[in-house]
Amino acid sequence: MQKWNVHVLKEYPNIEFRWKEVGLSFQVQFVKLNYIVEQQHQQELGQELGQELSQEQKEKTLFSLIFKHLQVRPQSRNELKEAFGLKKVSGYLNRTIIKLQLYNLIEQTIPKNLNHPSQMLRITERGVNLIQLVEQRHK
Repeated sequence: MQKWNVHVLKEYPNIEFRWKEVGLSFQVQFVKLNYIVEQQHQQELGQELGQELSQEQKEKTLFSLIFKHLQVRPQSRNELKEAFGLKKVSGYLNRTIIKLQLYNLIEQTIPKNLNHPSQMLRITERGVNLIQLVEQRHK
């Protein structure tokens, strides 16, 4: 009979090992500890961004187009401008970027020097959660 080594789970800090005796047998569970927290964050994010999500379901917006480009890699405002076929960084693009930053969905790669010539924009963890939420609603 093989003896289980529970210490192996140290490699998976977000998983808890549980077991209990059920009659003559044992029940073993591997529980993802942050699952409920992740679900709560997605629910809060969905409520906070309800208007944008409902608009997003009707048609693709600049909101989602920025995400699409930043999913590939961090990009500068000029790269986004070129990707959208704009001649200059428009007020609408700037307002959308600022809104995404205020919602903590995207961030600057060099936060201590906002005007750095190599400044880029990237998706935050919260932004990734929003993408997952939109994808779930489209299914």
